[in-house]
Amino acid sequence: MKKIYLGLVITGLLAGCANTADTTSNVASTTNSVTAVATGSNLIIDPQLTQFRSNSGKSDVWKKQANKNKGLGDAGSSKDTAFGKEGSSRLRFMEATDDFTAQPGLSQEVFGLQPNTDYEFSLYYNDKKGDESPTELVFGVTSASGQSLATKTVHTSELNNAPKGAVRDSFRQTFVSFNSGANVSVTVYAKLHIADLSKIDMDGDVAKQTEVRIDEFKLAQK
Repeated sequence: MKKIYLGLVITGLLAGCANTADTTSNVASTTNSVTAVATGSNLIIDPQLTQFRSNSGKSDVWKKQANKNKGLGDAGSSKDTAFGKEGSSRLRFMEATDDFTAQPGLSQEVFGLQPNTDYEFSLYYNDKKGDESPTELVFGVTSASGQSLATKTVHTSELNNAPKGAVRDSFRQTFVSFNSGANVSVTVYAKLHIADLSKIDMDGDVAKQTEVRIDEFKLAQK
């Protein structure tokens, strides 16, 4: 009788362990499915900046590197869009007295990367000022410790043959590739850079002369 009882106890304990393992597996599976629903193959949250737009330029995931009240440029929302619903970010300087060495822009910490894996970070850039535009876009990826994994500077004149936006074809795609190394999270960023200050008429509309837009972010395995 004791042997039978002991066998039943052991069997129950083993079943309990199996159930715990199954439960853990289900939780992990549920978490992964939620992530997949939120982002799909794209690891960036609110990649089209539609939530950013609907919240009037406020976001829990997109961080602004700008302060127009201190002359450091503006990173606001715009209804212009490359694809789908309205939403993008407009980067610009506001006044002739601004600090034009600043680089107003957006960044986001991105999670869920696989170590030692090749990725591509892309976005759509809109600068309608033509080949003589005084502005450039600086974008890239850094590790959690701030180490640069990839960086690129692009001028609108270089994107004449790049893929175009469907809603606004003045949006043109640009991208940079990198390897994640030991990183499972990174920070992506995109910033406005003044390439030629002499092309800006300080007696004119500085905001109009410097504004660009960014939209349709994507970070995915190559």
